[in-house]
Amino acid sequence: MAVFDNLYTAKENDLKVILYALRKGEADPVDISARLQISVAGVQSSLLYWADKGLISRQEEDGIAARKKRLTSRDILKISGSHPEINILVSRLQQIYGHAINERATNAFVSLYLQDNIPIEVILILAVHYAPVQKGPAYTARVILNLFEKNGITSAQKAEEHIRLMEKREKFYDTVCGIFSYDKQKLTSSEKAIIDSWAERLHMTSEMISAAFEAAGPNAGIRYCNGILKSWAQKGYKTPEDTQREFAGRSVFTDESKDDLILQGMNIVPSFDKGEPV
Repeated sequence: MAVFDNLYTAKENDLKVILYALRKGEADPVDISARLQISVAGVQSSLLYWADKGLISRQEEDGIAARKKRLTSRDILKISGSHPEINILVSRLQQIYGHAINERATNAFVSLYLQDNIPIEVILILAVHYAPVQKGPAYTARVILNLFEKNGITSAQKAEEHIRLMEKREKFYDTVCGIFSYDKQKLTSSEKAIIDSWAERLHMTSEMISAAFEAAGPNAGIRYCNGILKSWAQKGYKTPEDTQREFAGRSVFTDESKDDLILQGMNIVPSFDKGEPV
């Protein structure tokens, strides 16, 4: 009756999953996926839907969450018969890395597809880009999962756009490090975030960054120059010439007048006795 009550709101796969689970007497996502040819992620989504409707106990719901961490080799072997594309995924990954990847990495990548529901083309596009620069296949799999969940990279088009952005950023890091005489490999994540903001938020050119570097003098550094560039952006400066106009038309102060201005800035105004020559 509970299934009937949700007949018009549940999706087709939701109905297939719950009917199979009721017939079998248990809700094993891996077994259901293999028998119904639905991805593990899809099965888990359906089981959580029915858990919310009260058809699956809290213990079973906790079991679903626990299984979502990662599939084991045994789980994958059980499913692989109804998912021949798994072999294609593993074969392509081995070509990318130039060797057979270990069991842990294989499970991680296959889980991205079966459990996290990441399209195979997205996995492969990102793996090609990150394989040479990451700490190994298993680590690359975690990076791909993070990009999928937090950056919304859910399609081949978005994956390719992400790679183009990363390549553009790397070139900009080279430019900035050339200006500051920095080792790019030693840039911190916070420094990279600042540099990204120069190009993508403040729209600063390499010429403007060079001008900020010169203006900073002995204080030249990424964080100090960030303050200069943010100030210039607020004032609408686009070129080094714009920054020079700020000082155009100002009179040249003598040392004595400079001292008076400094004192005024500190709210210290010189006073003189009446009749004292100025």
